[in-house]
Amino acid sequence: ANCCVLWRLSRAMEMVMLTVKSHSFFTSQNKHRCPGNVLAIATPLMKGLASFPLQNIDYCLSLLHQGHLNGVCHSNIFWIILSPEETPSTEEMSNGLANAVLFSHVDFCRDTDKNGWVNVQEGCHISKQYYLRPSLLPYAQAIIQRGAFLPGTLHVLSGPVFRKCLITPYSMPVFHEMVFICAVNRGTENKCIQMLMNNIKTSIHSFHQTVPHFKVNINLQEAKSFETTELNDFAAFESQLSKIQYFICVEIDTSGSCEKGFCVGIIRTAHYELVSSELVVVFASLNLDLLAMLICGISDWRMLWTSDTRFLRQFPRGELRLFKSFSLYPPSYVHDVSFWVPDGEQFDEVAFHTVARQVSGEMVVSIQLIDSFQQPETGRKSLCYRLTF
Repeated sequence: ANCCVLWRLSRAMEMVMLTVKSHSFFTSQNKHRCPGNVLAIATPLMKGLASFPLQNIDYCLSLLHQGHLNGVCHSNIFWIILSPEETPSTEEMSNGLANAVLFSHVDFCRDTDKNGWVNVQEGCHISKQYYLRPSLLPYAQAIIQRGAFLPGTLHVLSGPVFRKCLITPYSMPVFHEMVFICAVNRGTENKCIQMLMNNIKTSIHSFHQTVPHFKVNINLQEAKSFETTELNDFAAFESQLSKIQYFICVEIDTSGSCEKGFCVGIIRTAHYELVSSELVVVFASLNLDLLAMLICGISDWRMLWTSDTRFLRQFPRGELRLFKSFSLYPPSYVHDVSFWVPDGEQFDEVAFHTVARQVSGEMVVSIQLIDSFQQPETGRKSLCYRLTF
């Protein structure tokens, strides 16, 4: 993972990272801290891809994007409000130097219109809006268009990405993404995909030696075989970025019980005339944090970022082991909340979860819709959610 991030965080920024109190996304030196067991996943993955000529892209990638991200629902984006003196220059943005920004405010609940687009404040031009990067795909696409891109070489880049999401134990507002890019001759892309998958499978199966109590099944599933409602937050967001050919799915078998399949990665292909009309570019993306959770039997993503010694002692020097569960915030409470949806408005569930996350910090474990009602006479709709914290 890239450890060159030099952001100085305000209190609001710490809330975005969910690092308030017990969580520590950044070290005391303000450098990005990657959880040890996530690094323990990334390193063998890189070694397992030795059959490809590898080019690891290790220069600093800016955490800020500017303007709008085409095709993405903007209620899934963490928007940044910068004071005039903090706004990076165009040169700083292009050179990836916008990591040294002191943020005055991170907008959890910025107003959006019915299509999810951000309402621009008076006097604020669209191009001046900034947001935390939700994906490394734009950087991967930029690499292709540079002259330094070598067809036949597997280019690898990784780093943290940020997405507003529903509150569930396996949905992460921040996680480490690893992206692989390779350009191959037209007609050989399926062979490249299979070769890449075989290497990933071999690497993941090797973890069985260090975490002996789990068995893993990893497979490719065609994207067209999935309904939108079947996708987890990671896969659903990826499907907004561009067309997906395959989902990389993992099933974990522990003590004879098989967990449901989780989408931990995606594969897509694209044609870039700037490279060559005879080349097809293969992109593969992995959610390393979710993969680490499944392999180690961690059922709550917040554990990856805790500084609780009960967790840290279980993974000395970043070693992969089966996690012995405990509660970060005992005891547990369950409350139901119901409300009317305002007339004529489309209810934004992600925005609702984001408000709950802002108010409660990291203490809410899950929010589930348990009932809905529509009044026959007026058409008014009410929703009932169950909050566990």
